[in-house]
Amino acid sequence: MSEEEYELTPELITEVSKKSVLESKKISRRIARFIRKIARIRELLIEGSLEGAEIVDINSFQEMKPEIECYAIDSSFKSPLPLVFGDLFLVIGGYVRYPRVDTNNVRINRGLRVLIRCREELISRIQSAISRIVERKIALEILRRKEIGRTKWNLIMLDGPIVPLWPLILFTRSLYPQERKLLELSRKMINLCKLKKKSVLGIIKRVRTHLIGKGIVKILEDNGYLRDIPPRVLKAMKKANDKALATLLLRPGEALIIGDFGTSKIIESELTEIGRKATFDEFVEENLWIKKVFVLFIKPKRSRHIVRIEILDFANIGLENIMYWLNENSSHTACPYILDIVDKYTAISNAIYELTRKIMIRSTAQNLAKLLESMEMEEVDLLLELADLQKKYIPRMG
Repeated sequence: MSEEEYELTPELITEVSKKSVLESKKISRRIARFIRKIARIRELLIEGSLEGAEIVDINSFQEMKPEIECYAIDSSFKSPLPLVFGDLFLVIGGYVRYPRVDTNNVRINRGLRVLIRCREELISRIQSAISRIVERKIALEILRRKEIGRTKWNLIMLDGPIVPLWPLILFTRSLYPQERKLLELSRKMINLCKLKKKSVLGIIKRVRTHLIGKGIVKILEDNGYLRDIPPRVLKAMKKANDKALATLLLRPGEALIIGDFGTSKIIESELTEIGRKATFDEFVEENLWIKKVFVLFIKPKRSRHIVRIEILDFANIGLENIMYWLNENSSHTACPYILDIVDKYTAISNAIYELTRKIMIRSTAQNLAKLLESMEMEEVDLLLELADLQKKYIPRMG
């Protein structure tokens, strides 16, 4: 659907340019405070000065041949489109197997699941939860299908965290029904993976946690390792998110080990700093499997970006084997190639969204015309077309 073009006036360009330059100066000053000092943190992590956290040089590993055969799962959705009979919400979820199996059964190697809802208004939290629900249902389907079970595989890879609703759960105990359903399905997925000895890997691209600033930096400061760093610089480091700090700390082909949710002093430090330790403990007691989820950051050798990794290794693949495989099989996006493939496989184009809208309107009009015989088909069509179609089709990835 084409978007209306607005003229860019000289006044607007001038004003935007001025404000952009001013804001960039502020950002530069904040970054400059700690960018020169980050080498000290890196040095301490390489030396192993902090128990439970270290920088690992994956490039130095001897050549390995980890036997990883996996199913990568992803979903995508777009902002709901208001129609007369409700908000149209479309989710496309799918899976791709790597490496492929030589079979005539296409569904063993790939598959799609489409969800279409047209009801009440959906806020962003519910949209995201529904998308994750689709992914969990796909995972459960893969785990339960007999024809897949007869093939050899050992890993489910999720585009997103294994631990659902993190860190949202730290700040609210009031969950929507869809979020409670997501927790329930996650629990079922983990239990079935444990039973069938299938490992679970979560790849988190949008990293918003503060495990490094409020965890690693805070502990190193408390232990007296950072006395030479000015308080203002330490304050800036603690405010920076993990995406920024891990990008500066790691070189291509390296990983930063954090530990598992149950025992990591770094995760405990962050939770304590933000005053949410008790809330987290309560959440974990209701979902004990979360304690075993292992966390690390990785910057694969072909990338300048980092991702956060969550692991539940029920198949006993081994942490070093998993890190080596990720380093060898990830693209410039820092994600495994197979995840990039399933990301494209499930992408929602404007064309498919518009096609969905037209089919919904036409089919509903035909059904209404049969139910309400006195109404003309043209009148029904006109009624259903009365919607806010000025909204832009903005992709949202699950």
